Amino acid sequence: MKIFDGARRLQIWGAVLAAIGIVDAAYLWYVKLTHGVILCGVGECETVNASPYASLLGIPVAALGLVGYAALCIGAVWAWRAQDHAPAWLTTVRFVMACGGLFFAAYLTGIEAFVLHAYCIWCLLQATAMLGIFLLLWLERKLVNA
Repeated sequence: MKIFDGARRLQIWGAVLAAIGIVDAAYLWYVKLTHGVILCGVGECETVNASPYASLLGIPVAALGLVGYAALCIGAVWAWRAQDHAPAWLTTVRFVMACGGLFFAAYLTGIEAFVLHAYCIWCLLQATAMLGIFLLLWLERKLVNA
């Protein structure tokens, strides 16, 4: 197995996790826009989604997440499709985006834990997806730069 074969597998998994994030964020944004009820079997999703922390400068956090996950998904698919011809900077840009996403997800999870004292299973799913994307990109960088 060549190094790039391993990197391509990581890119596919990164795209899958980003797609999960897209669906999750799109659902939360839809609920926010329609003032609907969140399907939440575990946790206190309504409390979290109705909190002032669910928006940043008037923009729903779910909308920001949707854009971020879409960019990460597009980047992963681009890197996978381009194979050995992907721009050298693409993995670095994706990694920096994942670092920012992971930092923001950790911040929001901290808000849930220490300020709201309420957890949203959908938010935790997004944080887990972002952690996975970060780890996959960290491994991809190690493989490509080996």
